[in-house]
Amino acid sequence: TVVTMRWPKDLAASELVEELPVRRYVFRSLDLPARRLVVASLLGPVTLARFVSSLRRDRSELVHIECVSPASWYAVHAARILRLPLVVTLQGELTMDATGLYQRSPWARHTLRLALRHADVITACSAHTLGEAQDWFGRPFGDRAVVIHNGVDVEEFAQVEPHREPAPYVFAIGRHVPQKGFDVLVRAFAQLLATTDLPHHLLLAGDGPERPTLERLADSLGIRDRVTLVGPTDRTATAALFRGADLFVLPSRHEPFGIVVLEALAADVPVVATAVGGVPEFLPVGPRARLVPPDDPAALADAIQRALRLDAAVTPPSDTGPSPAATTVATHAWTTIAAAYRTAYARAARR
Repeated sequence: TVVTMRWPKDLAASELVEELPVRRYVFRSLDLPARRLVVASLLGPVTLARFVSSLRRDRSELVHIECVSPASWYAVHAARILRLPLVVTLQGELTMDATGLYQRSPWARHTLRLALRHADVITACSAHTLGEAQDWFGRPFGDRAVVIHNGVDVEEFAQVEPHREPAPYVFAIGRHVPQKGFDVLVRAFAQLLATTDLPHHLLLAGDGPERPTLERLADSLGIRDRVTLVGPTDRTATAALFRGADLFVLPSRHEPFGIVVLEALAADVPVVATAVGGVPEFLPVGPRARLVPPDDPAALADAIQRALRLDAAVTPPSDTGPSPAATTVATHAWTTIAAAYRTAYARAARR
């Protein structure tokens, strides 16, 4: 059973999604301003009671918090009331919230600490993310901790036709927020256009508060006609954009894991990525996968140039045997990742 936030409030309180029961609650935070604090104090216990009752009716055997949010307070207390094993999965909460939630909200910090204290097993999407949380928590997680990378569905990319553009293109996708470093990519692309006869355009998918800033930056650099901000895309369109690209670029300043890099590998697209967070843990560096320092437009431009084979010194990859990218993708299939979570569940149940 999937339990999630009922927001916006006109969403159904309960429905089936891909044959799984989904239940939504209005999980209120005991946080400022004062009016919110009062409402949460009055209605929060009612929501918790309803949540506990539904878990009991379902005969639930385990609670799994997938990415801690302020609503996780309810999950922790429900698991404790019912004496159920608790698994907590970390996805970079401390650094990847664009609003700085954990820096500004005492309630969010309290909830994260509560979840980490009571978890029977703590998983993280990368060793970097696990270490980051452990340092913040202030003491080792010990044998409760395990790294389980995120996964990829190869068939999702095999079943779509590549996206076509009049000109070849470099592709990037993600939330338009400072952490993702798309401003660095736009600057790097401008350097390339100024110093080479690059025929490519830059396609940037996604949306967020930084979109107007990126548009103004492209205008100021005189490359607006070579940069297309695609906007939000569904999974089919995203897979097609990956498959049609000559190169995928991840310019992030920080990245807990970097699942889009894994998706690029699954789409058989060369990758240039910043060496941040969990990315170096799984990206097989070589002719078709390069790492560069973050916040360095010149280094990023050079790596893009080399990846697009504008540098004659680049040696083509060997065609013999499975490529490092294919091996990485195979070890990150969702079936493999799901098996790792089942093992984590069994460990939690034994504690």
